[in-house]
Amino acid sequence: MAVVKADAYGHGLLIASRAFLAGGADWLGVHSFAEAARLRAGGITATILVLGPVRADEAAGASDLKVDITVSSLVACRTAAACEGPLRVHLKVETGVNRQGLTEAELDEAVAILQGSPKIQVVGLSSHFADIEDTTDHSFAEAQMARFGGYRERLAADGLDDLDLHMSCSAAALLWDRTHRDIARVGVSAYGVWPSKETRVAVRQRGREEVTLASALTWKVTVSQVRDVPAGQTVGYGRAWKAMTDSRVAVLPVGYSDGWPRALAGRGHVLIRGRRAPLVGRICMNLCMVDVTHIPDAAAGDQAVLLGRQGDETVTPEMLADILGTIPYEILTLPGPTWTRVPL
Repeated sequence: MAVVKADAYGHGLLIASRAFLAGGADWLGVHSFAEAARLRAGGITATILVLGPVRADEAAGASDLKVDITVSSLVACRTAAACEGPLRVHLKVETGVNRQGLTEAELDEAVAILQGSPKIQVVGLSSHFADIEDTTDHSFAEAQMARFGGYRERLAADGLDDLDLHMSCSAAALLWDRTHRDIARVGVSAYGVWPSKETRVAVRQRGREEVTLASALTWKVTVSQVRDVPAGQTVGYGRAWKAMTDSRVAVLPVGYSDGWPRALAGRGHVLIRGRRAPLVGRICMNLCMVDVTHIPDAAAGDQAVLLGRQGDETVTPEMLADILGTIPYEILTLPGPTWTRVPL
């Protein structure tokens, strides 16, 4: 299952979904019914699972569009059971995240609600890892898998013994084949990005040196102008950067309203003509500036790469995440919906 929630982690829902299906994915996972409806409207006929919560009207829509849904609470079970049309559901159980998931105390009632509706078909059992990316000690993850096994045994005793089991995330799928189960849910690593440094270390510790990931996303803009800035003059709001020598500064049409973080000012860089150009001055709402004094041929119309490769240089989501003190997931989702996404 390729997880394509959040506009396919910023890559474009339909573009990424078509690429994953062409590459061999069997399922697509989304967070919301709205995303599932977009996929169906875009001609996607593959099996789709909504991983997030679903309202009553959305459950009816899922039935109409033949989309699977997740039920992770007694309220969600009742919502599904009230649906008038046939509906395939996956039970999500609590194993340690304490976010979404039916508890052991709720399981019998949940099963009774769902089995009491002739329109409901329980087809899957899932859970989610709480602490698998942030550590190389996976004892808590092991305990979660054991707890998941307990849920499976209880459901089998209730006659639900032919369920698609799925608990993997990218880190789990990379670390252990045994977490693949019937459906392997793969998220950020499907886009060529490591979930964390710890996951990368843990994979190497397990001798899986053959695992290599290369980010699929390139985010680029066109240089709008290049201007000379004499020594001693300043650039941008607050006069935050002063040219110590005669300098050349390129202006890029991207700013914080476009998803380019203001906190990168003075800390990040972009790629122009295969060379790194540091951000100077403050990042504005729709513009930012970079120093191209060392790139004498830089000119208006050049491509500036914010994320991705140009020549021998690369700006990765992991690099920007380190600068900003966040995770690569957030970096991938920075470009807003106004940006044009095209397959390469």
